[in-house]
Amino acid sequence: MITNRILKWLPGLIMILSLAACNIPLGKVTAPDLQATVAAEVAIAQSAMTIVAATLNAGAQIIPTNTVAVEPLVTFTPTLTPTITLSPTPEGVFLTLSKDTNCRKGPLAVFQAVTTVKAGQTVEVVGRNPENDTYYVKNPNSPGSFCWLWGQFATLTGNQVSLPVFTPQPTPTATYTPTPTANFSVTYNSLTGCGPDFAFKIYVKNTGSTIWQSIRVSGNDSTTGVAFLHTSNTFKEYAGCVVGITQEDLTPGEDSFVVTANPGHLNYNPAGHSISVTVTLCSEQNGAGTCMSKSLNFVP
Repeated sequence: MITNRILKWLPGLIMILSLAACNIPLGKVTAPDLQATVAAEVAIAQSAMTIVAATLNAGAQIIPTNTVAVEPLVTFTPTLTPTITLSPTPEGVFLTLSKDTNCRKGPLAVFQAVTTVKAGQTVEVVGRNPENDTYYVKNPNSPGSFCWLWGQFATLTGNQVSLPVFTPQPTPTATYTPTPTANFSVTYNSLTGCGPDFAFKIYVKNTGSTIWQSIRVSGNDSTTGVAFLHTSNTFKEYAGCVVGITQEDLTPGEDSFVVTANPGHLNYNPAGHSISVTVTLCSEQNGAGTCMSKSLNFVP
């Protein structure tokens, strides 16, 4: 805008300067100096051009622009809230025990127990009995196997209606284990002596299925009224004063001679006397366990 104004007034300014240079003084008239006039006009023109150039240069100066420092853009990095992974609720039906309970091969107490589910333990249910009081569960102590658990001490979670009804296996037939038959036979054999001492030799045989491990012979000499008693955890015979065959026990079918000495012998000869004895065999040592007695009368 300033440059346009200067260019508008520039011709007038040059003309004024030219007229000023040509002005004739009112005083003495002298012949004009053409060379000086030309030089003056040239100087005036150059001065004017210099002024104009300076003005143009001044107008052309670039007004400094304030430099605005650009702040770097702040990159917003959002903080991600961690996603909460919800554990899915297990599908199915479960039992939680409040008391230790046996898990059996069948839904009744007569069935054999296969494991014990502890109080506080949870097991998965796969079936139920028609009465809805006993459940067919996965055996927690044997993966891949199953057993029946009574629900009396259990809390049920899940849809019980969805459980299939299992028909329990028949009640097991009780296996009869016969009690071993205890029996034996006994007979008088002979009178044996060692010096002044005498004893009776008897013969016993195990005719039952019980193993005999001890013997007791209590007797009485009816002629003299003398009683005697022989006890032993072995079945031992004597040949005079020498110990003969000794057996630790009598298994079914075994037999042995037994001499009533050490203890039980008599210090006199009872030949011809009326003797009565009671022979008792027991299944354990020292007269314990199952015992059986038989009486015997003889005259040596």
